[in-house]
Amino acid sequence: MPDMQGRPRYQRFSSTDHPISGDTKLWRYLTFEKFVWLLEKSRLYHTRLDLLGDPFEGSVTKAYVRKRDAGQLPRHLQPSFPEHEAILHKIGMYSRFVTCWYASPHESAAMWKLYSTEHAGVAIVSTPLRMEEAVDLTPYHTAILGPVEYLDFEMQDGSLPFGKKARPGFLKRKSFEHEKEVRGMIYVEEQLPNLILSPEYVQDLRESMPLGIDVKVKLKQLIQEIYISPLSASYFSDVVAILSDRHGVADLLRRSTLLGEPVY
Repeated sequence: MPDMQGRPRYQRFSSTDHPISGDTKLWRYLTFEKFVWLLEKSRLYHTRLDLLGDPFEGSVTKAYVRKRDAGQLPRHLQPSFPEHEAILHKIGMYSRFVTCWYASPHESAAMWKLYSTEHAGVAIVSTPLRMEEAVDLTPYHTAILGPVEYLDFEMQDGSLPFGKKARPGFLKRKSFEHEKEVRGMIYVEEQLPNLILSPEYVQDLRESMPLGIDVKVKLKQLIQEIYISPLSASYFSDVVAILSDRHGVADLLRRSTLLGEPVY
């Protein structure tokens, strides 16, 4: 959705189970290499949906499929051509690109271990409003930003309060609920040729689409705070400080909250 200046931006949505607002605190835990790339390029990378490491990415729940195939979905969720929906969802795996963030008011020790190198990790903090204002989605026309919903894929059909277009790619299994994920997703269907609903077309798309896309960002607008891994060596903090100063964001550096001294 374009802003008042005509620049494409994320269209934000929320949910009842995992609500977000414009000032929800979002963390992105990075290896040092990815942090350097972000600063040097002033670009935000979005990974193709099928490359996120979960084979269920881009799928819908089994409960949804059972109801869809039996014609038992609510009218607003029932697809116009249910026989084509599986192919369309597979096409979406190769034409949707996401940036993943952790929604929490607090720093997470677990996220440091999962998504950064223990001794050389950096986390940047942003908010949905900052992302909407800082990320330039030109030349893409469709992008949304919202929370992932964590469902029982056997029992829950995913009848959520946002539209059918948003559902695949914003659903994950309950076992991932610790991630508290918010995603920015870019759609590139508008750039695809006329759809050919066949497995061969899906395979061609898998081979021809890029592994990821990157878009321009205004660093000072995107980044609210920068945290260095509490497990990193002192020299690493110096390196991050030098790099941050060179890019005008040194004033955003913060001491990890996990470095406090215990009391007894």
